[in-house]
Amino acid sequence: MRGRRTQAQRDEATVESVYVAASALVLAMAACLVVASPVLLFDAVHGEAGRTLVVLGKAVGAVVFVARLVTGLRGH
Repeated sequence: MRGRRTQAQRDEATVESVYVAASALVLAMAACLVVASPVLLFDAVHGEAGRTLVVLGKAVGAVVFVARLVTGLRGH
């Protein structure tokens, strides 16, 4: 059984958790941008294909976000 945690240990866990959340957000935004960039940045894809890429980008971003959170917080 684990004993009581010190304030420093609790602070360390908090900082680690915030880092994981922030890095998950950045990675999710990057993944979304990579998939949807032909539509959002270059206006290279139009119509239904463009909408599909944007939706796919959002889905990929969500998966990357959750995956980073799960793998990062599993160690706690």
